[in-house]
Amino acid sequence: MEITIPQSKIIKTIAILMMLCLHLFNRPYEGLFTPVLFIVAQPVSYYISLFSDACVPIFLFISGYGLYFNYQKDKHTLLKSNGMRLFKLYINYWLVVLLFALLLGFLLDKEGYPGTFTKFALNFFGLESSYNGAWWFFFTYILLTLAAPLLFKVLESYNTWLLLAFVLLFYFVSFYFRVYNNDLFTNPYLSWVFRQSYLFGTSLLPFILGAMVLQKKWHSQFSNHFGVLKYKNVAALLGIGILIIIHGFIPNLVIAPFLAIPFIFLWNQLTLGKYMERFLLWLSDHATNLWLVHMFFYMIYFESFIYAPKYPILIFVNLVFWSVVASYLINILYYPIIKLITIKTTKPNETPLHH
Repeated sequence: MEITIPQSKIIKTIAILMMLCLHLFNRPYEGLFTPVLFIVAQPVSYYISLFSDACVPIFLFISGYGLYFNYQKDKHTLLKSNGMRLFKLYINYWLVVLLFALLLGFLLDKEGYPGTFTKFALNFFGLESSYNGAWWFFFTYILLTLAAPLLFKVLESYNTWLLLAFVLLFYFVSFYFRVYNNDLFTNPYLSWVFRQSYLFGTSLLPFILGAMVLQKKWHSQFSNHFGVLKYKNVAALLGIGILIIIHGFIPNLVIAPFLAIPFIFLWNQLTLGKYMERFLLWLSDHATNLWLVHMFFYMIYFESFIYAPKYPILIFVNLVFWSVVASYLINILYYPIIKLITIKTTKPNETPLHH
């Protein structure tokens, strides 16, 4: 009853789709798109996009869960395997930077793309996200992945509730500085370190909770109790609906991690059907690219084109479609590069690491 690999892929894909929804519709709609349904003077798309700010905590939870699973299997090779995972991510990221920020920016003569050499270099190495605001998560994910072996060692060495209390405190302090007081330093280097610190602090909570849930088998316990219900799909959808309503009443981003985790538990109780599951697993192969490229379409280069269908569901499909098309083009370059690197770095009789 633990979270399976296919389930984790599907949940990460749902998180990426939620990110697209958040970015598309959590903004004033006048002159941009035409909502169809309203609740209390706000379009339904607003409430769904508001709840979708749980996308990053969902992704972090599943990442912590999966990395801790690998840690339990072999503690000594996790750092090495994480290094290869990050190297592959960088290859993917570099291709997007070169194709979308450098080449497309030059061809479309977009101001600031690629910009100065310093701007290009900082974005190229993931130290800044001035090319694409959605890339802020890139460096935070790198830090968490590199720190994972140490974090998991701490998890196994200290009392769970004491550690959770510390991580919660760190989360709320970091959130305060991230949202309400993020300009403490005028020095650009100190400002950068400060920013990475509070981004790490707000991301650590769902990441550690993912590992805790696996360690304590909380997902299994929940699934066992939920499994006795006769209409599981109805109950799970009702529960997710309640989470959306809660966030509607409490629109502050601070509660996102506390909605993300019950969402994951409830989502895993759903019976999706064979075709929906296949579709989401297929889309999971493009999830990373959807994250990396979607903002270039809906905001930076082609905003009017993406919003041209006017109605939210059509706009959403439009963005997903062109992001997937871009992903196929990126993968034409990505997979041969990864294959070449894997062959060169794999020792005889050693199984290559797959993407």
